[in-house]
Amino acid sequence: MAENAEGDLNSNLLHASYHTGDPQLDTAIGQWLRWDKNPKTKEQIENLLRNGMNKELRDRLCCRMTFGTAGLRSAMGAGFCYINDLTVIQSTQGMYKYLERCFSDFKQRGFVVGYDTRGQVTSSCSSQRLAKLTAAVLLARDVPVYLFSRYVPTPFVPYAVQELKAVAGVMITASHNRKEDNGYKVYWETGAQITSPHDKEILKCIEECVEPWNGSWNDNLVDTSPLKRDPLQDICRRYMEDLKKICFHRNFL
Repeated sequence: MAENAEGDLNSNLLHASYHTGDPQLDTAIGQWLRWDKNPKTKEQIENLLRNGMNKELRDRLCCRMTFGTAGLRSAMGAGFCYINDLTVIQSTQGMYKYLERCFSDFKQRGFVVGYDTRGQVTSSCSSQRLAKLTAAVLLARDVPVYLFSRYVPTPFVPYAVQELKAVAGVMITASHNRKEDNGYKVYWETGAQITSPHDKEILKCIEECVEPWNGSWNDNLVDTSPLKRDPLQDICRRYMEDLKKICFHRNFL
């Protein structure tokens, strides 16, 4: 009975009109609860709402991440200013829109996605899951995706972008940042990290694509789409071969 009551309460939260006294916050709460399909992060926002934690809700929902060192970086958790399933989907939708504008051959050349080993149980958030959702957004739009089948060093992604002649790539990592953080590091077709004006234009496109598209949450595409390719063995082999060419002590490789 208690379980049913809790389910009814969650349903009421989802369909309610929010009256916190802050119209911007009310809109943001409604958007989050409609769009987020991750039970853990949705529950975090529901709990804050239920407990009247309006200041924390505003901090989490009424601002967005901005590009730092060639990408997005923040703590993992619920909210539009954090790294989570929904914000990675939104970011990838914005990337798609911008890359479609920049490259007429985007759907022929494709996109590279890699990830590290970071994760956060309380948000059901991991680099691997975020990489799969990144791939799913693009696969649903008929873009070929080179998704590494296991965690890889960050340099593999820009190297793969160049070697495979992809238009761009993303590495899900926060590099040397604290373990609670994660990030969305973007590389252009040259293999270089993105700089202005690309970063500002991508952010504009993200803001125009905040509602998840049909198929964006469908991470099953990673297992079923013929457009998904695993570049791991090929890139690992090529990378080590090229490394030998510039390594003085080759006998150690």
